[in-house]
Amino acid sequence: MFFKIQNAFDSHCHFLAAGQVAAGLSLKNLNAPQDVKHLKIQPHHFQGKWLVGFGWDQNQWEQSQFPNQTILDEVFPNTPVIFSRADGHASWLNSAAAAELNLKADFNGVLFDNQHIEALMTLPPFTTAQNKNFAEISQKLFNKGGFTHVRDLSMTWPTWLMLSQMSEKNELTICIESFVTVENANDLFRVLAEIKQMQQAPNPQLRIQGVKLFLDGSLGSKTAYLSKNYLESDSNGQLSWDLNDVKHVMMQTWQQGLEFAVHTIGDEAVHQVVKMAREISAAGVLGRLHLEHVQIIRPETIQLMKPLHVTCHMQPCHWLSDHSWLKKVLPPELLQNSFSWEALRKNKIPLQFGSDSPIEAASLVDNKKALVESTKAGWPALNDNWIKYHQHPDASWTKSWTELSDEKIQQVYFKGEPLL
Repeated sequence: MFFKIQNAFDSHCHFLAAGQVAAGLSLKNLNAPQDVKHLKIQPHHFQGKWLVGFGWDQNQWEQSQFPNQTILDEVFPNTPVIFSRADGHASWLNSAAAAELNLKADFNGVLFDNQHIEALMTLPPFTTAQNKNFAEISQKLFNKGGFTHVRDLSMTWPTWLMLSQMSEKNELTICIESFVTVENANDLFRVLAEIKQMQQAPNPQLRIQGVKLFLDGSLGSKTAYLSKNYLESDSNGQLSWDLNDVKHVMMQTWQQGLEFAVHTIGDEAVHQVVKMAREISAAGVLGRLHLEHVQIIRPETIQLMKPLHVTCHMQPCHWLSDHSWLKKVLPPELLQNSFSWEALRKNKIPLQFGSDSPIEAASLVDNKKALVESTKAGWPALNDNWIKYHQHPDASWTKSWTELSDEKIQQVYFKGEPLL
């Protein structure tokens, strides 16, 4: 079957990181921690003196426990190593890295969520030339995957300037709407200042929408915040923010006329944000809320969403990666509320699909495959044309379209010109 999609849209990605990961050391083929012995290390895999890699997933290993620093210490005794997990919510470090970060003596090899992000932020920054290379790689990946429009959840002012320059030189083959990540409550002033700079430096291919924060973690790292404990665990995940601080940032964002996006994977994380948004709206402060991922959502939470200006951004491709082990980590009552795109559609909650690249490949075909395969596996079918969830809401934002068959991107046109 042949499809044509106007302004094919990836509604959730980390644009620059997609190129960075593609150019870096891949760990996705590790079958066990010991396989790090066979990695082929290249000079460009380093940031300063740090060896950096991405993509390990303990759920794909025969022994599915989180690794410790032992094998890294054996293979890299003097080089600080930081290897990010496939979900981007944990990092595997050796003792040399732990010493650089002044970690406590009981450090066991893996950092999660806030500590993981803090560790990454200590690494030497990439050069302007490196970031330009990452941007060029990224847009090729998204174009090849079928996309002409993306929604970037990791924009920064230097990246905005670089992309603007590429656009002015006709080097940018994608349209990007953007959110700036706020790391903590004290970081909001910086974020709002960066957004103001972007608003004062407009570009026809770039749009700045608002503020984004990470409220919980991921299912693979068992840090997504659930209403019940993970199976064979005494933990239900964790929140990365104090909820009062989240409420403050949400209110400040809406008062500035900006949109507010929240990373919420676990059902309780989603529920708390929706309740908070209702409280703020009832107090007379109205704004647009974006819920990122919502991999698990309870029916009562969906009902609470209805009066809100809310959009849910889901990534069907996550089902392809996660479904094989979800039954091992989620209680049955939560498993049945996972990947609930059909429940959201039936309740008329606005919904858009993306890839979460570089966590998953930027691929229209993969998302379509996930919708088909999940139905065969027992998840409720999306009773609608999947294409509409991959079209940018603004049909007038460039004359662009994608042609694809069931299993292959045939051609991508940006501003009317073929790219592939």
